[in-house]
Amino acid sequence: MTGPILSLDAITKHYPGVVALDRVDLALAPGAVHALVGENGAGKSTLLKVLAGAEQPDGGAITLDGAPVQFAAPRDALARGITVIYQEFALVPALSASANVLLGMEPVRRGLLDLAAERERAAEALAALGATFDAATPVADLAVAERQLVELARALVRNARVIALDEPTAALSHRETEHLFARVLALKAQGLAIVFVSHRLEEVRRIADAVTVLRDGRRVWTGAAASVTDAEIIRHMVGRDVEYVRSETRGVSGETALEVRGLTRRRGFHDVSFTLRRGEIVALAGLVGAGRTEVARCLAGADPWDAGDVLVQGTRY
Repeated sequence: MTGPILSLDAITKHYPGVVALDRVDLALAPGAVHALVGENGAGKSTLLKVLAGAEQPDGGAITLDGAPVQFAAPRDALARGITVIYQEFALVPALSASANVLLGMEPVRRGLLDLAAERERAAEALAALGATFDAATPVADLAVAERQLVELARALVRNARVIALDEPTAALSHRETEHLFARVLALKAQGLAIVFVSHRLEEVRRIADAVTVLRDGRRVWTGAAASVTDAEIIRHMVGRDVEYVRSETRGVSGETALEVRGLTRRRGFHDVSFTLRRGEIVALAGLVGAGRTEVARCLAGADPWDAGDVLVQGTRY
């Protein structure tokens, strides 16, 4: 059986008054997707920062290809083929996709930037990921899923061997998520080790070969994804059995607390209407840019609206 490309052994990290990581182990095998799950504050982000060289562990060891290594800075991890793609992309919006792909690795000819070579190399990497947009497009004009492909293309031109994806589907549509999964499986087939961080267990079930669960900075379970149920993963995450009980009427009275009629704000949202009763929770859902935040700001009085009515307990505002 092939050994791991990268191993983190007994990694410990302290912050003032907090043990963020307590002797955490993680082994990443080539050609496999390893899911990292846990509640907020479990230590996932800190572990990714240690993996990326952005944070230095207070204890433990990191082994690459069986040899001990130390990452004094992110450039050390990148130089050894380890890339972490965070939710907040490390891209320069004003630059083109090609410039971002080759950022810090710009080809030079006779002492000058070779733009033709830059665009060619970036276009090849993006095409390998199934991108359909022009590499000359400014990143500011790209959708979230397209920016994610730019980050992945940059990892490819760096000859990455380990890629960690932090909540990569959080802002993607179903179609975009399917496209990302296809790209992840293609990278896996090329022998890369993939770390997949997600709160969505149905995605973990689909994409992961192995799962590691963190709770309160500790690794509490690692095993094959096929050997564990969602209920078991949740129990490992929270430390107890969780039972979901749905009630349509509990605590909900007939009294209307808030009524929104045809609320509209130019360049934000159009004709939004809903009713909220006392004791009721109404979810406002949508993709990034759908207008959720803009509606909430208007309801909170932070921004004016152009049309429509808001009634609080029957009184118009």
